Amino acid sequence: MQSNNKSNDKKIAIAVCSGASNTGQISNAVAQSLCKKSDKYIMVCLAGLTQNHEISLNKIADAEKVIVVDGCPFKCASKIINKYTNKKSDLEIQVLEDYKVKKVSDPNAYSQDIVEKISDDIISKVKNIEEEK
Repeated sequence: MQSNNKSNDKKIAIAVCSGASNTGQISNAVAQSLCKKSDKYIMVCLAGLTQNHEISLNKIADAEKVIVVDGCPFKCASKIINKYTNKKSDLEIQVLEDYKVKKVSDPNAYSQDIVEKISDDIISKVKNIEEEK
């Protein structure tokens, strides 16, 4: 796949942890929520990046902005973006620290309210980044 997005077609790439805990699954649900709210957001497959998957790499390369949502202080999503791409994230969110969500092994131990709060905060922060330019 060739990288050929026009400037006005640029997407906001979202790379999320999707780990095997509630905070990882909150991250994944946040990305899904953002994609439902606006077609300018596009999810990136982190596993694809580690395998040099062209579509995943192009999503990052073509993105106007890159947002990373990590579930916990291990920051796996951030580390994968840093290691496998030439892009720096424009916004990094960490569910555990930024939103004081207690990490537990049950991946379903969260409410939709926290997902909506985080996704709405990201929309607001992206808007602020755009206004600063």
